Amino acid sequence: MVGMEDVQAAKRLKLGGEAEGEDPYVVPAEDVMRLTLVDRPEDVLAEREQSEWFCPAFTHQVFGQDEVVRGYEDCEVLVYLHASTMHAFVKISLKGKQEGADDIPHLLDENLGLQYTCDPQEFAKRVKDTEQALRTALEGARTGPAADCEIVSFKPWENAALRELHDRLQAMPLLYVDGANYIDNTDPRWEIYLALRGGRVAGFATVYGFYAYPARKRLRLSQILVFPPHRRQGVASGILGRIYEDASARGALDLTVEDPSEEFQLLREGLDAKRLEEGGRGYYVGFVDEALRKGKAMLDNGMRAETLLLPSKEVYKRAETDLKIHRAQLRRVWEIVLLRRMRRSGGWENAEDVVRQLVWVRLSNVVGEKKLEERSRGKEVVELNKGAEGAGGNFIMTRCGGGGGGGLLGGREWRKGKMEEGEGRMEEMEEMDAERVRERMRKVVVLG
Repeated sequence: MVGMEDVQAAKRLKLGGEAEGEDPYVVPAEDVMRLTLVDRPEDVLAEREQSEWFCPAFTHQVFGQDEVVRGYEDCEVLVYLHASTMHAFVKISLKGKQEGADDIPHLLDENLGLQYTCDPQEFAKRVKDTEQALRTALEGARTGPAADCEIVSFKPWENAALRELHDRLQAMPLLYVDGANYIDNTDPRWEIYLALRGGRVAGFATVYGFYAYPARKRLRLSQILVFPPHRRQGVASGILGRIYEDASARGALDLTVEDPSEEFQLLREGLDAKRLEEGGRGYYVGFVDEALRKGKAMLDNGMRAETLLLPSKEVYKRAETDLKIHRAQLRRVWEIVLLRRMRRSGGWENAEDVVRQLVWVRLSNVVGEKKLEERSRGKEVVELNKGAEGAGGNFIMTRCGGGGGGGLLGGREWRKGKMEEGEGRMEEMEEMDAERVRERMRKVVVLG
């Protein structure tokens, strides 16, 4: 995963980097905008150095695709978020301004939808007017412990104070989740999961419930965000674990994730691997261990055992029913569990090679291409004129002859050219597959 420093360096390079003549009035937005969480309204009056600041990961939804602020010299946009109510106070400072400079207040209001004030007294009033009603609403919501935080879930359309809290939170995914959008929190199918640490908002997730035939519901995790000061402390795992618990309690068909980031997918796979090992009263690890015992005997005798080491239909069904892990996710997590069990059992010096073969079967384009090639060997799709006699459409499938004549599909030279073209494509696909397998195995080894 590309780090924030690498992203910022790339943007500076695009803007001209440190080259002579760099325009001081065109600056990367993440160098201008900073955010912090405050416990008390009066903290916005403290010295800047007394706060812990973090920068946004994405600013294109605010400042445009090039993510730069134009027309200001030494500009700084400081966003103070009240940690309990999420009210925002903004302080903008600058040394110089050009004519036609970006209208930062307008961009924060219209593009980001940040409900903020630049008046410290108004900020304090908003916090005071909201705090008690919000505390009462949260006490009435469903809660549950997770690690060192509390997870509160609610449907925003049912409570005005909680809906307004989520309204204030909606700007944050735009700054930290690539491609995020506002959601319609008046839709009763949305549910919000809020992580609280000592009464402070540490993160949140949005989950959408939709119909599954004949009379069930599927859950989709749309957004999940943990604020930078609370990351790597079990908050995201706590939120996801709570969502899984609710999915099981409500009899949901499964839980899927909408366009997960690489970082979140790793977290999710690690959590699901743990749930597989601990769940089903030993059913899943028992299946894995028995498959490994039989598979090792086959491999020791020079036989292939990939199919034996994969989940059975019953495993897929039980994982979906009991753990709400859908088929594609289980297949990925299975690779991690296999490697863990092989390492713990001993006697598997080639453990990574065995798992690598399973990864290759799952990811490889070549496997699918070769199957397609076998099915269509000796056949060719030919486009016909619309008026061709006997043609029901514009294409027909016909078998290639073995003779040397030209005919409709040409002779041996034509087919030879097609074969060479196919071989070149196959080599290219094999290289792509090898890189995908290497990348996947790096993750499996880390989690396994």
